[in-house]
Amino acid sequence: MKKTLLLLLISYAFSSCIRLDNTPEDNQFKPVIVERSSFEKSIVLENPQTIMKSGKIYIKGDLMFINDVNKGFHVYDYSDPKNPVRLQFIKAPGATDLAIIDDVIYINQAVDLVTLTYNAATKKIEITNRNKNVFPQKKSPNGFSAETKGNEIVIDWKYK
Repeated sequence: MKKTLLLLLISYAFSSCIRLDNTPEDNQFKPVIVERSSFEKSIVLENPQTIMKSGKIYIKGDLMFINDVNKGFHVYDYSDPKNPVRLQFIKAPGATDLAIIDDVIYINQAVDLVTLTYNAATKKIEITNRNKNVFPQKKSPNGFSAETKGNEIVIDWKYK
């Protein structure tokens, strides 16, 4: 009887810590939402910037790309690995990863898969294709979804 009572007490203690009824009010984050028309024009080249929240690193030839999570990609001249030189910042709101095949850069920009070319010599990018809604909308760090209209894209989540 004592063992059963002890097991019930332990079970109750653990189960009281688990909440299965999370509501939007429990979310500690608010979505950063942009209209699709603005979103599709948001990939631009900018001057080098300080990395705020580094993500993945990708090296292709003499170039190194460092993701700034949900902001874009820092581009470095990596011809001398001991002394990388900041070249530019590819602003791509909502982007967290890239891949490069030949000279084509593939970026996951929030819900879209974008292909572009980058020319370090001329300091220009050209968006060659945008596949819309390939990926799901971004969820908050604690797993909540945002309520969005059909033309709205979640590019990030911020602390409330």
